[in-house]
Amino acid sequence: MSSKLAEFIRELDEQKHKYHEKLLSVDGELSLFLRSFQIYDFTVDISHLLIPEFYFASMSLSLLFGLDLFELEPLNLEFTWRLPDLDEWLAGVGVVFEKIIPDYATDVETFVNLNIAEEYRGGILSTMPEKCVYGESRYGECYVDPVAVREFLRATAVRLLLKHPSIAQRKASLTALVRALNINDQVARSIHDRLSMIISQHTECFTLDYSVLDHAKLCEPHPEIPEAGIVRYVDLDGALRESAIYKLADSQYACILDVSVLDYCYLMPKEDIYQHSPEPALQGVLDKLVKFRDRFMLTAPGLSNYMRGDEAADYHKAERTQIWGELMATRYTIEAVTSALLDNLKPELNQFDKRKYISAVLQLVGHIGKRHKWGYVAYKAMIEEELKSWWLEHWSSMGLEREVLEKLYENTKTWIKSVVEKKLDLGRKLRLRRLGIPLD
Repeated sequence: MSSKLAEFIRELDEQKHKYHEKLLSVDGELSLFLRSFQIYDFTVDISHLLIPEFYFASMSLSLLFGLDLFELEPLNLEFTWRLPDLDEWLAGVGVVFEKIIPDYATDVETFVNLNIAEEYRGGILSTMPEKCVYGESRYGECYVDPVAVREFLRATAVRLLLKHPSIAQRKASLTALVRALNINDQVARSIHDRLSMIISQHTECFTLDYSVLDHAKLCEPHPEIPEAGIVRYVDLDGALRESAIYKLADSQYACILDVSVLDYCYLMPKEDIYQHSPEPALQGVLDKLVKFRDRFMLTAPGLSNYMRGDEAADYHKAERTQIWGELMATRYTIEAVTSALLDNLKPELNQFDKRKYISAVLQLVGHIGKRHKWGYVAYKAMIEEELKSWWLEHWSSMGLEREVLEKLYENTKTWIKSVVEKKLDLGRKLRLRRLGIPLD
């Protein structure tokens, strides 16, 4: 055994030990629980700012693009939990999480009928484009979203605002996706700016049933429209913009000059189009906040799940530690292969610039191999030409050489499918085995 290989094995074993101690051991789980307890109040406060923003921002896509609410993420990301039965507990299961579709996540027509005032329902439903339904729709009287485009709208558009606080990174990611999927540039820009406006309105212009007391500023009156408030937000180019807004529904759905695209907005009355008493939309976000608060203290057992007593005591026996080690070994192998290829392609590269190309390859593997799917399904849904186009566009816009990226991609595509399948299967099969569910 070479000295380098022995050193690598020793280093990986040390990292597995640290991983086990911090996350999977009894002391590690207790430490996580105490940290969760310490930050509980702060996290609940933050949730009252973040959850409504992404809830109502996602909701805007429903009417504008005819998407059912139970499809929209993160609006539909809801879980219930239960304690394990005896067999599950003996297999190391500490808590069982199950995804559910919340009551407020309805189809779009039901959403309109439950939440929009009666006098406006007919106008909205009559102008909504018809999506094709197999066996029901007539040819030529409906349309079908391309799969990857639909996933961009359904799961990725809102995620980009959370994932990339940097305007440059956000624009690069969005632009690359738009070009790869052949989405209309103006529609994509409109989506970004509208979502940015909704999120900004939450704290910059106090809005009834949306903003939080003591966190939101009172609206600054518009100089030309005194009954409207000014909402300032950052557009896709990083410029500070402002719009006159009367209420939440305006930023969600209204035709707004220099923001909206025709056919993807509604002419809005000054009156609120949402019905009040009952208010299902508002109740939905309140339910989501309550469920998040109730689940938060399950963070520790959730992160330390699927560990028997003997596994918690000895990292050599812990299956999760071995899986983590396999994934880390795969990552190091990818980095080594990419580094060797770069030594041949561009031997003059310094370590800093070389790391950028290695990170690009790791991102390609990660985006289509995420087990936590929110925001990444669009990448999984792309055909190979779209995936390659997106990746090249994204990283060349970040300053990397396109010719080098193309050669790295050609190398990566020979093994990426098997690596992604292994990455996804390891964790999935462990969960199924511990819960006693037959493997596929």
